[in-house]
Amino acid sequence: MTQPAHAPPIGTVGADKTGEVSRAATLAALILASAAETWTTSGVSLTLTDLTGTLSASSDQASWALTVYMAAFAVSIALSDRLSLKYGNRHYLTALSLSYAVASVGCALSSDLSTFLLFRVIAGFAGGAFLVRAFVFFTQQYEATVRPTPLVGYAIAYFFVGRFLSPVVCGWLADVASWRFLFVVPTILLLTAAWLFDRHGANHWAKEDSRKPLDSIGIGLLILGAVCLQTALSRGEVDGWLESSTLTTFFLVGVTANSVFVLWELSSWNRYPLLDFAILRNSLARGGAILGFLVGVLLAGSLYVIPQYLRNLEVHSALQTGVLLSIGGASSVLVLCCFRSIIPLFAKIGGTGVLLFALAVEIASQLLFAHFVTIDTPDRDLWLPLALNGIFIGLSVPTLGIVAFATVDNQKASNGRAMYYGCRQLGASMGVTLSAVLIDRRMSLHSSRLFDAFVNRNLSVLVQASFLSDRTLSAMVRKQSSVLSYADTFYTMAFVAAITVFFVPLLSYRAAAPSPTRTSLDEPASASLPQAAGGRT
Repeated sequence: MTQPAHAPPIGTVGADKTGEVSRAATLAALILASAAETWTTSGVSLTLTDLTGTLSASSDQASWALTVYMAAFAVSIALSDRLSLKYGNRHYLTALSLSYAVASVGCALSSDLSTFLLFRVIAGFAGGAFLVRAFVFFTQQYEATVRPTPLVGYAIAYFFVGRFLSPVVCGWLADVASWRFLFVVPTILLLTAAWLFDRHGANHWAKEDSRKPLDSIGIGLLILGAVCLQTALSRGEVDGWLESSTLTTFFLVGVTANSVFVLWELSSWNRYPLLDFAILRNSLARGGAILGFLVGVLLAGSLYVIPQYLRNLEVHSALQTGVLLSIGGASSVLVLCCFRSIIPLFAKIGGTGVLLFALAVEIASQLLFAHFVTIDTPDRDLWLPLALNGIFIGLSVPTLGIVAFATVDNQKASNGRAMYYGCRQLGASMGVTLSAVLIDRRMSLHSSRLFDAFVNRNLSVLVQASFLSDRTLSAMVRKQSSVLSYADTFYTMAFVAAITVFFVPLLSYRAAAPSPTRTSLDEPASASLPQAAGGRT
């Protein structure tokens, strides 16, 4: 079937029935693809403990299931703009959907860790484009006045499937059958999405889209830098960071490749840069990239730290952990369901006010986690911090995505979104690494202190402890040091959230005086949430 090269934005006089069907089918496909990706991410994060036994891997090796995925995900985000222009959204998204489906089947059938990680890399690269292309689709295919309705609907489906439904179902599957079955759902969803993309999708969503040659040098530098730097960050704590000559090499190559990549993208010799850094001259886009990185670090807490605490320290089953995690997902969905209703409440404080409120909620959430964390904390004590964490995610993610692009021209949205989500993904990767390193380092410190304190006890205490075996005593110290380590990690996340507060003013926008030479990147528009969400400029 021949597909139209361009589809007119919905709500315009020229929108015909075929265009309406194409947009509706593409929206449905993007919802299915994005939901499948976030389903898998939540499911794998939840079942890391189960992976270690089945694939004969240590807990450290199992964490690579997240880190290699993040590296491939970040590379895919950076390439999404250029690849979609070169091959067309229809072909590009169809191929990615099929690739993710195949990778999901491969992960489910993997018999060893190496094979599993290979398919996780494929899945990460395929899944990296769905979210960023979805937001580009909304920008280029919907008028600003009607954009919030499909956008909120998409976000609700995204969080409902990924943060509410996935933890419960994947946890149940891991307990009663096997973690391998969690890949069945994304396979079905993505095969359906691939059919919709191929059958009804348009190759280009904006008339100004044009094919450009691929920036081969930029792509090579980006992949080299991402792989080397991610490897150094992931293995650093295990192999001794710069004490290992191999990791030192990886680190130096990663930093050098990324630095050269930026210089190459800015160079006049590069006629077709992979990423147009000129968009960062826009103050809101620049502030959004910085805040996106910091929010990505905070999102890593709910992605990695909380599931690991519930499964490894409190020894919850996968289903019990999934049910608890779904509390945060339900809070996010509830916030999004009320999003249009609560917009007027923030009319006076604007988008920056909403972000400040969300960060205050996240600080409270992490401090409550740190306060309640013990070896056997009752589940009911975790309900409030989990709900607050979900509220933070439900408020901060859409608000930041709207405010950061309030004054960016629609035709620059694709490149801008790629840079924004790339920064957020880099932050998430750094957050996972920071959490893992912090837990390991603080555990060693607390174990040493606990043993020293024990030895310095009086004679009666030592006599009572003499009835304990060395193994029992070591287990007790290890558990207690783990409690203190997780508490320190939650305190650190609260500190990161507090630091992020000082960067929120970067999103404050002051309209400049009219000038005949001003560009579209500097068009006056309020960065307040009501205006951005309602399309009023």
